[in-house]
Amino acid sequence: MRPAEYLQRADAAVVGRLIAVTPRGQLRADYRYRLKRVYGGGDGLKRGQILVVRSARQTAACALPRHRQKTYGLFLAYTGQRWTAGICGVIAPRRLWAVARSHSAGAGGSAGVSSCAS
Repeated sequence: MRPAEYLQRADAAVVGRLIAVTPRGQLRADYRYRLKRVYGGGDGLKRGQILVVRSARQTAACALPRHRQKTYGLFLAYTGQRWTAGICGVIAPRRLWAVARSHSAGAGGSAGVSSCAS
């Protein structure tokens, strides 16, 4: 799927700096990001806010990257009263900016996101 399609289908698109990862059982973890930008959806999300995103704990299960203090672009889903994401929804912040800019201009986007099996 192209990034413009991810942007259209996502419940929110954000850029945030990972500040903590908290395990939630053997399979899941909560990833805490300080938001830098909100590009789409996410009513109530705003810059500077701490956002908790639930994802898998293990890389083999499509977990989010765990490099603290690094900034990521994320396409998010809102399910069960929480934000969720996986590695397929990770995009470089500059690419997300370009896709959002192109999308708002009606041109679509061609920048790549992390590859993963569907």
